[in-house]
Amino acid sequence: MASIRFTGTSGIDVDSIVKQLMTARKSTLNKLNQQKTTLEWTQQQYRDINIKLVDFRNNKLFNYGLQGSINAKQANVTGNTTAVSAKANAGAISGTMTVEVDALATAATLKSRGGGLNKTLDPSKSLSDLKAAGLINYKKDADGNITFKLSNGANSDTITLNESGSLSSLITTINGSKANVNAFLDSQTGQMSFSSKNTGAGEIKIDSDASGFLANFQLTDSTPGKDTVGLKINGIAVTRSSNVFTENGVEITLNGPTGGVKSSISVVSNTDKIIETIKSFITDYNDVLNTVNNKINEERYRKYPPLTSEQKEEMKDSEIELWESKAKSGLLRNDSTLSKLSSDLRLSMITDVNIGGTKVNLTSLGITTGEWSQRGKLAIQDEAKLRAAIEANPDQVLALFTQQSSASDPAVKASPSNPDNGLFNRLSNVLMSALDGLASKAGTSKYSTDANASFLTTSSISTSLRLLDIRIDDENDRLDRLEAQYYKQFSAMETAMSRYSAQAGSLFGASN
Repeated sequence: MASIRFTGTSGIDVDSIVKQLMTARKSTLNKLNQQKTTLEWTQQQYRDINIKLVDFRNNKLFNYGLQGSINAKQANVTGNTTAVSAKANAGAISGTMTVEVDALATAATLKSRGGGLNKTLDPSKSLSDLKAAGLINYKKDADGNITFKLSNGANSDTITLNESGSLSSLITTINGSKANVNAFLDSQTGQMSFSSKNTGAGEIKIDSDASGFLANFQLTDSTPGKDTVGLKINGIAVTRSSNVFTENGVEITLNGPTGGVKSSISVVSNTDKIIETIKSFITDYNDVLNTVNNKINEERYRKYPPLTSEQKEEMKDSEIELWESKAKSGLLRNDSTLSKLSSDLRLSMITDVNIGGTKVNLTSLGITTGEWSQRGKLAIQDEAKLRAAIEANPDQVLALFTQQSSASDPAVKASPSNPDNGLFNRLSNVLMSALDGLASKAGTSKYSTDANASFLTTSSISTSLRLLDIRIDDENDRLDRLEAQYYKQFSAMETAMSRYSAQAGSLFGASN
């Protein structure tokens, strides 16, 4: 509002009077600002809940649905436990495998024969310095480079290094090349070796050495790499180029020959890991449900509207904070979108899942929804029952949570009580439906957890706020005009009083 100050000659405090008059006229503006503040608080509370829903659906729930979490497996080795070790991956198939091996796969090597150079070499010195000292010899090209080509089975690469470079930089270049070898130089003896980074059949060769540089190191001692020898899996003879390989989702590591004693690998469900995942899921689910239930049941204090700026000026910070906590309470009480979400969350958890013609639910795992006062929160009532169910039929437990519906009707597929959908998929659908509703109502994002993200301008609340801003601007303009009118009227009054005073003075002066 425009600040117009006028000091009259009559001694009347015009500013104070106008301020009192305008205060009486600001009730409509105050109500509009209070409506705007309430809507902004409401929109922010929607976003707070929305962030929690997005995080639960897109992050936590997604991770719980991964096979490595809800379908965790472990591999146990019996028999020869030193020759073979195993690790079950997320897609490991339950069952037993036997492993036998006579000899491990080896890596190809190529190294100096005898003593190599039999000279001490400083790896930090440049090739040109070493040549000048008579320690090595080579031919360089017109650019001062040495060049040679290495092959390692199907891998090969041409190595180029300027003679200004050091032996250390040469080793680094070789190790990073496509030849897929590790190079080593013993600086005390001048011996060099190459070893393949992978095991398996193959040979390391010097395909060309125009510079003659590698000839310095007498690299003639070659040992080809070999595949595994006598490897049998479940009695079937197989060949592997590596001592670490994956079969049926199990990573098998050969540590040595089995020596006629089979190693037996049993893949079973990791019950402890699955229970840990279910417990973590229940904690996160209860947190979301509790947040939603608290908001739709929160007490509403209608006698505590948002404070006006004038009211805040007369209050302490602690009083303002206490007042606004009351004013913000219950803004989402009985909200239709959140009420439906709460109902759908609970329905999705208690409805049976049809798994191969068998109806399965959380109760069969020893998990309940607790007392009425808990409003649908999950609790493991009998952990022994849960453990027994997992050990007896882990695939059924997995299906209870992760089974995908085959329904073609979108409405049926997304229903919180769809019997063909596992619990995680039901929850995902229920949460997305709520996120759609919140986006339409409050303008929140269905995918972002950014607390500072802009609200969608097409939402109901955003539209209402935009219309309120227009009304507030119009009301401010009206009050500005009214204030100007008041000052104009007082100015006219002062002028009239001044004229009357002058006339009265002249009249009394003349009579004297």
